[in-house]
Amino acid sequence: MKPAITLPEIGTLVTQTKTGDRRALAKLLTQLERQGPRLVGENADLLTPPTTAFRVGITGPPGAGKSTLISRLISHWRGLSLKVAVLAVDPSSPFTQGAILGDRIRYSEHALDESVFIRSLGSRGSLGGLSASAWLMVRAFDAAGFDIVLLETVGVGQTELEIMNVADHVAVILTP
Repeated sequence: MKPAITLPEIGTLVTQTKTGDRRALAKLLTQLERQGPRLVGENADLLTPPTTAFRVGITGPPGAGKSTLISRLISHWRGLSLKVAVLAVDPSSPFTQGAILGDRIRYSEHALDESVFIRSLGSRGSLGGLSASAWLMVRAFDAAGFDIVLLETVGVGQTELEIMNVADHVAVILTP
């Protein structure tokens, strides 16, 4: 694993992210996941962004249709010319701790849209259906100027409620 980058380098990534640099956003998300809350507290653009995205949490049991709904929501909001980010939390690989499923595959119809950014994230053993760094990563999407952030949880049962602390609105998807 590469060493953590320094706070001045994080500041540069945030500045580049604010100008629409998708590569800088991807690197910033990786550093937020690796280094944690310290990076937010030391960067005003992440701590108190001038605007925040509307955050929609999508949760429910595995196979209920969360990814299908998210794909349709992306299409709807893109039809309204909104910028949409997706943070898709998957179970972690026991070997790499990365996301097993890689939800980007499920959203392939949006892959070439410059106003859509999809990031898979391993849960890394966190309970609650989200990764511990999910709320930090949403701050990067705020800095990048996204209008909507969709947060897809790991397929959950009845006690994984962490999404309520991160999202403005939560939809629970259930099987019929």
